[in-house]
Amino acid sequence: MSKIWLLGAVTFVLALVVAAVVVALVTNRGGVTLLPADSSAGVVQRYLLALQDGEYGEAYDYLSGDLQGRCSLDEFVREASRTEVRGNRVTLEEVQTFDDSALVRARVTVFRPGEPFGSSEYSYDRTFQLRLEQGGWRLTEPEWWCPPS
Repeated sequence: MSKIWLLGAVTFVLALVVAAVVVALVTNRGGVTLLPADSSAGVVQRYLLALQDGEYGEAYDYLSGDLQGRCSLDEFVREASRTEVRGNRVTLEEVQTFDDSALVRARVTVFRPGEPFGSSEYSYDRTFQLRLEQGGWRLTEPEWWCPPS
C-alpha cells in the first residue's frame, strides 16, 4: 500500500513540474515576463517584441484597421525593418485607459556600443496610442511608418 502512495506522490510532483514548465514557456518570451495579452500594455509589449524578433507580420496585426488601410504590409515591413529595436530596453512607465482608447507611456533606452570611450546610451519617452477594435487593443500609430493618405 505504501508503494502506491509513493508512486502517486511522485506522479503528482512530476505533473506539477510539467505544468510549471508549460506555464513558463507560455508566459515567457525570451526571458521577458509577458503582460496580459488583452491589456493595452500587453499589446504594446507584444508589438515591440515582434519588431525586435523581425516578426513584422505579427507586428502589423497589432495595428488598427485605419493604419492597415493606409499602408500595406509590404510598406510597413520596408519601414519597420529600417528601425533598430534590438538591444534597446523599454520600460513601462504609465498606462491611461479611457472608454475605448488607451495611452501607454514607455521609457526607451538606446545603447550604442563601440563609442571611443566604451558605449553610450540615451533615453526618451514614447507614448503609444491604442483603440479598442473588435474586442482587442490596436495601435493607432506609428504615423511615421504609415503616413496619412
